[in-house]
Amino acid sequence: MTERFKIAIVGSGPSGLSAAGHAAELGVSHVLLEAGELYSQTIQKYQKGKHVMAEPGILPLRSPMSFAAGTREEILGKWADELGRYEVNVRYGAQVSGIKGQRGAFQIALASGDGLEAEAVILAIGMQGNIRKLGTPGEDLSCVQYQLDDPEEYSDETIIVVGAGDAGIENALALAKQNRVILINRNDEFVGVKDGNISLVQAAVKEGKLELRVGTSTVKVVAKDGPFPAEYMATTPDGAETIPCHRIIARLGASPPRALVEAFGVEFPSKDRGAVPRLSERYESNVPGLFVVGALGGCPLIKQAMNQGYEVVEHILERPVEAADEPLLKAKFDPVPSFGSVAEGLAQIQTNVPLFAGLTTLQLREFMLESELLTPKAGSTIFLRNDYSNSFFSVVEGTVLVESKGKGGEPLDIPLGAGGFFGEMGLISGRRRSATVKAGPSCVLLESPRRSMLKLLASVNSVKRELDLVSLKRA
Repeated sequence: MTERFKIAIVGSGPSGLSAAGHAAELGVSHVLLEAGELYSQTIQKYQKGKHVMAEPGILPLRSPMSFAAGTREEILGKWADELGRYEVNVRYGAQVSGIKGQRGAFQIALASGDGLEAEAVILAIGMQGNIRKLGTPGEDLSCVQYQLDDPEEYSDETIIVVGAGDAGIENALALAKQNRVILINRNDEFVGVKDGNISLVQAAVKEGKLELRVGTSTVKVVAKDGPFPAEYMATTPDGAETIPCHRIIARLGASPPRALVEAFGVEFPSKDRGAVPRLSERYESNVPGLFVVGALGGCPLIKQAMNQGYEVVEHILERPVEAADEPLLKAKFDPVPSFGSVAEGLAQIQTNVPLFAGLTTLQLREFMLESELLTPKAGSTIFLRNDYSNSFFSVVEGTVLVESKGKGGEPLDIPLGAGGFFGEMGLISGRRRSATVKAGPSCVLLESPRRSMLKLLASVNSVKRELDLVSLKRA
């Protein structure tokens, strides 16, 4: 007889663990399906002794599974205890090969040939099964690896670490204690990286403990004989560079397992490589009763993913639950009475500002946590020409006036209305402000930190395309 559950959770990462723990504490019939032999495979693969940060600090944690900043080992140990305490129904080696049906009647096929049924399905499978490779000749050589388990295994080596995200920085810093390490960043600065890691890597470079190459891209990796078994070839702002080394560790993130998820019937909003499924505020996909949480839904931070795991169970049980970030967003929206509720305010921002139209609701919520809504008085100065500030501004309502000069040198005030944006030169190049901008009547602005915008540009192609198009027209 086929087993039937109220909720089937696919994947035992932070969001899946949280969902299963919450279902278990409520006494709800559930099963947690994990393809591997251990829970939370991604964190199991973190480097030994890695310090895991509990960001964003402003968000509360709502989950029966505990989480606080600590080492990988401490966090995994607590989760192991809690899996037993709540008697979570977890099955290891249960690789899901197919999902059919919709709310109330899902059939789930396993690679083993077994199957089960569920009233609702939560996809919490993450993205680590789709590691991005170098994409250049030599990417599969034995001297190239895409994972670092224990930094202490290597000493007195020259090691290239490609990828300046959190994982790359943390690997480089750990290896640099007993090796010559060169960190490769294809950008000119760090994008989407925790502030603490930026401070640590900048200090290590300043103290000569770590080498950094910015604006640098991999050309190829070549195997060699001799004291250095590899040559890493790259293009830099100063031209081509070849670095003899012992190994290359590439930490380039991962892509959504799109083919698998689409086979389950879930639709993506675009063909962009980094696109995530378009979800409702309840984390429900286009397939009724099939929910997506965690990194697959565009939410890679552990605390946020765990909150989603808790909330999605509440949604499935049709119990009222407010998103963990709701009070924070409400406080931001309160100065703009026309916005109404948080949901209405978010919808109005996406309607009024085409730049953000391609974001999912979850992506926009996260972006809003880092941004501020301003309601400046008419005539007040937003910034002056030659200022060093580099925030990015979007006009949500009303207008701003950009000071310029006519053909004869006479002063002009060029109006920029709702849907426009300004400050992109500071965003792109970090240069001083090129004009003075003042508020017009009934002006509502969204001010976003430069780092938040750079992170958005790196992760959402539609934002980059729109900004490039408008910037080109202005140029």
